[in-house]
Amino acid sequence: MRVELFSHLKRAAGSGTVEVRVEGEMPLKEALKLLPEGVRELVIDEYGSIRSGLLVLVNGVDARTVYNYRVTVRDNDVVSIVPMIHGGSTASAEIRPGG
Repeated sequence: MRVELFSHLKRAAGSGTVEVRVEGEMPLKEALKLLPEGVRELVIDEYGSIRSGLLVLVNGVDARTVYNYRVTVRDNDVVSIVPMIHGGSTASAEIRPGG
């Protein structure tokens, strides 16, 4: 399975793409546990759950929203993991009288 990584995950892996060998079919969470050390800890928490703040797509479909992470993956699937980074300036949200 090809895993596409973005932002700090890409830096942790040293590459934007990691190959994970999946024999047959396995649950997404189990497949993500096969990620290289250093990346795995950023994706999977100490309880074996996918960390919050990550958008995980399986073949372009949001795995959390559509499948509640209960989806199986195969060796030819593409999983994309995108950190949901929030930011902005509080000054831009400032409300000014009369304007």
